[in-house]
Amino acid sequence: MRVFLFLGCLALFAFSSAGAIANSKPASLDAALANKALVVDFYQQVLFERNADAIDQFIGDTYIQHNPNLPDGKAALKALIKALPKPDKAVGKIVRAIAEGDLVVLHVNYYGWPGPQGGAVVDIFRVADHKIVEHWDVVQAVPAQSANDNTMF
Repeated sequence: MRVFLFLGCLALFAFSSAGAIANSKPASLDAALANKALVVDFYQQVLFERNADAIDQFIGDTYIQHNPNLPDGKAALKALIKALPKPDKAVGKIVRAIAEGDLVVLHVNYYGWPGPQGGAVVDIFRVADHKIVEHWDVVQAVPAQSANDNTMF
């Protein structure tokens, strides 16, 4: 019985350690909450309201982009936002915002993009020195029909 409990504890430790994100650094709860507020403000002002002039307020001098359709650097982000039409109505809403250490994850419901029914987007940001310095995203169109009665949000 003791061997089983010991092995179970080792398995739990190994699983917990393997699941850690290498880029994430320990931070206080206050820092994580400040990071979350920064990213939510960025998303609202830059991505939803299409305010390219606000990018310098939120994005660091180094900006690593993991979306394969966009180059690194804030100049590329500025060009993208400037190329998008200014919305005359809401383009989406943040459904969930999660912060852990220097990472902030947003689960976003986009209206009318990337498909007619909209999209479910998960954006992950890394924050350093009060600036967003890295970004990953996963985009999925909301289908016209679902195999279940649950929403994507």
